[in-house]
Amino acid sequence: MNSRSHDNANAPNHRDALDELLARDWLQTPPDFTQRVMQRLPWQAEPAGLARPRRAFWQRLRWLLAAAGLLGSGVLGLSQLAGFVFGLWLASSAV
Repeated sequence: MNSRSHDNANAPNHRDALDELLARDWLQTPPDFTQRVMQRLPWQAEPAGLARPRRAFWQRLRWLLAAAGLLGSGVLGLSQLAGFVFGLWLASSAV
């Protein structure tokens, strides 16, 4: 008997046991759990209105730098391609 048929024979029993374990309520949280957790979270020192423009500025700057990097890389790549094509043309016309 091969091992696959043996594993498949036990699969339904295994799944039933797993479903039973997942259906159990293992953790009971106290009724004020959410309130206690929210009280322990640190609040921002500055108002939300001031934090947003700074974040927008840095995100825009990051986007502009990424765009400039991609543009510069594209220009350098095209110049390499043009040099390669010119080299092929020069080598083929010298014969």
